[in-house]
Amino acid sequence: MNKDILLNFQEFQKILVICPVCGEIYRLSELKLFYQGKAKRTWLDEIRDEETRIEHLEEKLEEEKEKIKEKAQEKARRELPKLLKKTVPVICKHGYYPQDVKALFDPVDFVIFDGMNLKEKVKRVVFFDGPPQNKVRERIQNTLRRAIKAGNYEWRTVKIDELGRIAIDF
Repeated sequence: MNKDILLNFQEFQKILVICPVCGEIYRLSELKLFYQGKAKRTWLDEIRDEETRIEHLEEKLEEEKEKIKEKAQEKARRELPKLLKKTVPVICKHGYYPQDVKALFDPVDFVIFDGMNLKEKVKRVVFFDGPPQNKVRERIQNTLRRAIKAGNYEWRTVKIDELGRIAIDF
C-alpha cells in the first residue's frame, strides 16, 4: 500500500497543471506535497533550465548593448564637431555652430538648432540636406518644404508619469 502511494506520488511529477491565476505551468507534485526520494527530471525541468539560461544571456547582452551605446554616444559627442567641419564645411560656412547640428540622415541629413549651444537660445530650427540623389529623396524634400511654407507644423510636449500614462500638451 505504501509503495503504491509512493509510486503514484512520483507519477504526479509527470502531471502538469496550469495555475488559473497566473497561467504558470506547475507539476502536481509542486502543490506543497512532500515525499522522500529524488524525482526524475522531466521536459519541464529542461525547459525551465533553458529559460533561466536564456534570461541570463539576455541580461548580459542588454548590459553589453548599453555599454556599447554609451561609448558610441560619447564618441559621437566628441567627434561630431570635427567630423562636421571636415565633411560638411558648407554648414560652418553658413555660420552654424557645429554642436548645434544633429545628424539624422533620414528623412534629411541634418537638423540644426541654431543658437542652442553658443547662446543657449534656439532662434530657429533648420532642416539641412544635400541635393537629392534620387526621386524619393527629392519628393521628401519637396513635401517638407511645402509643409513648412504652409505652416503645417506644431510643437507638442509628451509627458509620461511613473505609471506609464501619457499626457500630451498642445
